[in-house]
Amino acid sequence: MTLHPPLICRRCGRSPETKEPRARCPNCGGLLEYHYREDYLRGVKFTGPLSFWRYRPLLPRVENLISLGEGGTPLHHSRRLGEALGLEKLYLKDESQNPTNSFRDRCASLIVSNAVDLGYDTLVAATTGNLGASLAAYSARADLSCNLIVPRAVDMGKLAQMIAYDASIEEQGKSIDEAVEHAERLGRETGWYQASFELNPLGVEALKTIAFEIYEQIGIPDWVVAPMGSGGTIYALWKGFKELRTSGRADSTPRLIGVQAEGCSPIVGAFLKDEDRPLEIEEARTRALAIRVRRPAYGEVALEALRESGGAAVPIGDGEMLRMEMQLAQLEGIFAEPASSATVASLRVLLEKGVLDPSETVVCLITSSGLKTTDILNTLSKRRKSLGLGYRLATKEKILRAIEGGRTYGYDLWRRMGKRMTLGAIYQHLSELESRGLITSYQEGKRRYFELTTRGRNVLRALEELKSLL
Repeated sequence: MTLHPPLICRRCGRSPETKEPRARCPNCGGLLEYHYREDYLRGVKFTGPLSFWRYRPLLPRVENLISLGEGGTPLHHSRRLGEALGLEKLYLKDESQNPTNSFRDRCASLIVSNAVDLGYDTLVAATTGNLGASLAAYSARADLSCNLIVPRAVDMGKLAQMIAYDASIEEQGKSIDEAVEHAERLGRETGWYQASFELNPLGVEALKTIAFEIYEQIGIPDWVVAPMGSGGTIYALWKGFKELRTSGRADSTPRLIGVQAEGCSPIVGAFLKDEDRPLEIEEARTRALAIRVRRPAYGEVALEALRESGGAAVPIGDGEMLRMEMQLAQLEGIFAEPASSATVASLRVLLEKGVLDPSETVVCLITSSGLKTTDILNTLSKRRKSLGLGYRLATKEKILRAIEGGRTYGYDLWRRMGKRMTLGAIYQHLSELESRGLITSYQEGKRRYFELTTRGRNVLRALEELKSLL
C-alpha cells in the first residue's frame, strides 16, 4: 500500500520512502505533512451526508474504514451568549457531540483505519485523555489492542472511558511531553503502530475536516477560535481552510485565534513576543489538562498559521475558564471542558482590546464535553444532597492540592475554593489536616500560613495512584 497523497517535508522538501505515517523527516527532522496537488484539489467532489467520511477524497487513502459515526457535528448560533458578550454572530462548533464526546474521534477513526490497513493488531499512543478515550473505543471496534501512555494528571472521566473500552494504561511522567517520549520508544522497541497525535500526521489530516464542515455550514467566518496544546489543532484548521481556498471552493480564509492557559502558554507567549519558536516552560500550572503541554510538537507551525492568517493569541486564567464554563452551560446548554470554554472566554478580552468587531462572524471550537473532567464537575457543583464522607474527603483533597501550589492562608483558600462553604468550615478542615500531619502552619504577622508536609505530598500521590486503579 503506497501513500496517497505523499508525505513531504516542510523544511527540506523531500518525500521519505515509507508506507507508514510519520511526523518527522528522517533526513532533516523537519515536519512532514500530506501534500495535495492543486489540480487534484480543484477536481475533488464531496458526496454523502455531512460527516467525517464525506471528506474521504481529501484524506489519505483508507481501505478498511473504522467508524462510529464521527463528524457532522452541529454549529450552533449562540444568540444568548453572543448577546451577553456583545457579538451578533457567535457560533459554537460543538465537537462534544462525537461518539466519545470529543473532536479526537476524527483522529481515532482515521488512525485506526490506517492501522488496520497496514495489518497491525496493536497500537500505542501518548495521551492526556481525549485521544486515549477515542483510540480505545475505535480499537475495540476494530479488535485491536490499545496501549495508552498517560501522564500523572489525567481527567478521571477520560480515564474511565479508557478503562471501559479495555485499553492497557501505563503512567509515565508528570506531563504529556514525557509520555510522548516513552510512547515513541515503546513503539520502536515493540513494533506497535504509533498512534500518538504528536508522532502521526494523520491526526492533523483528520482535524482539518472541522474546517471543511464549518465552511459547508456557514461559509468562511471572519474568525475561528481554538484551544492550543500541541498546536496541532490550529495548524490543522489552517491547512483545511487553505485547501478550501486552493480548491476554488472558498475565495478567502478566516483569521485564527489561539488560546492557551495562563499557567502554560508557550505558543501564546512566543506569539506575543514575536518569537518563531514556542517559549520554554519549566512547569505547567493549569487545571485545563487537555492543553497542559510544555513542549508543543506543532508549536512552530501553529505560530505560522496564526501570523499567516492575521490572527491573534490569548492567555486565559483557570478562573476565567471555569466562569465561562458555567455561562456556556447556563445560556446555551453546552457543557464544555475548560480548554473549550477558554475559547469563548478569550472573546471578552479581544472585544475590550478592539481586536474583534461586534458585527463580525466568530466560530469557537468546543473540543470536548465537561462531563469528562471529574475535578471540574466537583468544582462547579453548587448543590449536593449529601455532605457525607466522600464529600469531606474530596474537599480535603482540594485543600491539599491548593496548598501544594505554595504556601497560603485560610481566607485565601476560602476565596480560591469559590466561597462555597463557610470560612469556619475551611479552618476546621485545616485543623484536621494539621492534626494528621499532612500540613504544617506558622504565624507571620497577623496571618497563619499553611504548607504541605512530606506526609501530605505522599497522601496526594497515593490518591492519584488509587484513582488510576478505579
